[in-house]
Amino acid sequence: MNRLQQIIRAFILSWIIFFIGVTGYMVIEKWNFLDAVYMTAITVTTAGFMEVHELSSTGRIFTSIILIAGVGYFFYIAGLIIQSIVEGEIQSILGRKMLDKKSVN
Repeated sequence: MNRLQQIIRAFILSWIIFFIGVTGYMVIEKWNFLDAVYMTAITVTTAGFMEVHELSSTGRIFTSIILIAGVGYFFYIAGLIIQSIVEGEIQSILGRKMLDKKSVN
């Protein structure tokens, strides 16, 4: 998978998690759109300011799932960044070795 496809996948994944979060809070807790967006944002980013409203037991379970998905998403993004850095280093090293071999011959 090329770099552009990975970036597109990460972007789509972030919107899916956010959409599920907003929809879940609107359905489970019967919150309005703005409250659901705010709660999803503070949950996914693990900012943890405070709950918009008191959560039901189902809402707490849902929040835990969204929190885990958000943390997993950030690990995925971190992995992409680290992969890019490492691959760049490896390509740089391999490129230098190829140049060294050519200059020796």
